[in-house]
Amino acid sequence: MEEQKKPTIRERFRKAATADNIVDLSVDVFLIIFDVLSSPILIVMRVLRWLFKKFISKNLKRVIKFVVHWFMDNRKRRLELGRGIFRHYWYLWLASPIIILAILFGIAILTGLITGLEQGINEGINEL
Repeated sequence: MEEQKKPTIRERFRKAATADNIVDLSVDVFLIIFDVLSSPILIVMRVLRWLFKKFISKNLKRVIKFVVHWFMDNRKRRLELGRGIFRHYWYLWLASPIIILAILFGIAILTGLITGLEQGINEGINEL
């Protein structure tokens, strides 16, 4: 039996470069270029939204890891002292309503910012 050789990139490109595929590709590229050139503010808004989400994600992970490690380290200390959870973390029990309210306010502010960004993007699209 004869072994069939693997087609080269050039041969695969020639086989895929039919008239229909070229027309589809050129129309798609034209539409993308037209959208980008007609509304450059959308690019800026999308980049800002992406950076904002990346920043929040990165810092949120860091805060959660810090809290988990803090409790893990304090557990060792708490067990060495022979204290219960309520006795060792009494200040957290007293401060928990303030902490919960701060988290809720933070979520409300972030939700408002994200909603405002989305409305700004939608208004930019509607102006076109």
